[in-house]
Amino acid sequence: MTDNSHIYSQIFQQHIKSRTVQKKEQYAHHVDMVMSVSGAAGIGKTTFCREFLTYLNNNEVSAVHVPMDGFMLDREIRKKRNISGNDPRASDIPDLIDKMKSLIHEGREIDLPVYNHITGKHDEPVRIRPCSVILLDGIMSLHYEIRERFPNLKIFLFSDDLVIRGFRLQVDMEERGYSVFEALAHSDEEFDSYNRWIYHQITFADLVISVGKHRNLSII
Repeated sequence: MTDNSHIYSQIFQQHIKSRTVQKKEQYAHHVDMVMSVSGAAGIGKTTFCREFLTYLNNNEVSAVHVPMDGFMLDREIRKKRNISGNDPRASDIPDLIDKMKSLIHEGREIDLPVYNHITGKHDEPVRIRPCSVILLDGIMSLHYEIRERFPNLKIFLFSDDLVIRGFRLQVDMEERGYSVFEALAHSDEEFDSYNRWIYHQITFADLVISVGKHRNLSII
């Protein structure tokens, strides 16, 4: 596993410990930072958030990871409507907003929906409680209706086209059970969809982090 602890240390020192990022007045009193992490499917958003969560906890910062894939519609529904998971219409944005308001603005626990990428359906929800740092993980975390309301630190994970395609193939075959032919076809569709719906989010990011082919990270 690639050691990216220097990246987490840099973000922690510059943006959390030094408190250079201004807390939004709408936040609940015990919420200090809401970090959105977006980027292409398979690029490593969830791994980034999990590793950063561990780093924060080790530095005695209360933090919680909020995967936003749970608001995605079931796979069969998306297929019937012929929409990509990158398309905002593939997610229940109103429910996402309502739950984030409860968690971030009102400081209440929420039952977070959980999407199963293997079955394409939803598992039992998990209880999430507000913490000092909230890590919003997923392509919808920088959707305009979300980024304007909630995060005060926005991160976009970026890589070149070949690496993005390779990561997507790997995830589809290893985690979602696709054959190599299904994965190749899906990769082409998803890459086009990524360029249409997700890539522009890079312009709104406070930090752009480059992801290498060995999943090594560097801040651009």
